[in-house]
Amino acid sequence: MKEPDGIFQSVSPRRKIIISIGMLTILVIVIGLYGLAAIVESNQRLHRSVLEGQAMAKAIDTARLAQVHLKQQVQEWKNILLRGQEKDLFDKHLKAFDEEDRKTNEYLKSLLQITDKAQMTVPQIVSAIHKHEKLGKQYREVLAKYKPLDTKNAALIDKSIRGIDRELTDEIDAIVDIVKNLTEQKLRETELIAKVRMEAYRALAVFIIFLMIAAVAFGIFNIISITRDLSLENNKNGTEPEDIQ
Repeated sequence: MKEPDGIFQSVSPRRKIIISIGMLTILVIVIGLYGLAAIVESNQRLHRSVLEGQAMAKAIDTARLAQVHLKQQVQEWKNILLRGQEKDLFDKHLKAFDEEDRKTNEYLKSLLQITDKAQMTVPQIVSAIHKHEKLGKQYREVLAKYKPLDTKNAALIDKSIRGIDRELTDEIDAIVDIVKNLTEQKLRETELIAKVRMEAYRALAVFIIFLMIAAVAFGIFNIISITRDLSLENNKNGTEPEDIQ
């Protein structure tokens, strides 16, 4: 009894070879495109992560620098009141006060740009910038009001604006903590995203390995099938009986 034909038994060896080469070619292209896409995406993600990490580190440093220079500005104001009776010392500490005022303002504005670019919501920074500008104006107005700067006027100045820097100092201290917490949160989110993507890559890698094994198995099956068909065809041609005369 003749055995039933299989799926590929009715296909000629030539077509089997074409089908095998075609499927293997498609598989190679798919794997290559996937690998290329994965490499590009990984490089882009790595680049973004590096930039985000640099921005977050810079945000913390900038917030702390604003904090430090504000405290130095307040200290220079105290130096003006304590030692400003002498003109040389007055000019020296006033110049230092102006410099610290400028640096504090620059770092606060720079921090605002960094956090906006990094999509970190810190509305307190805008408030701190306005309060700092107001504070500098108040310092200079009261200093211009009491002239000359002698011991009596210094005491009056100190009494009139005592503690006006405390609110801004506390707010900048809070900003430093907020930026630090947001940075830590973003780092945790980045780590979680990286973990999820790694799991996805592993799953896809398993799928690709499965495809490769299937392709190899299909290739081996076709080689065996083609070899068998060619052998049967050769045997058939070689054993065909001669026609009776």
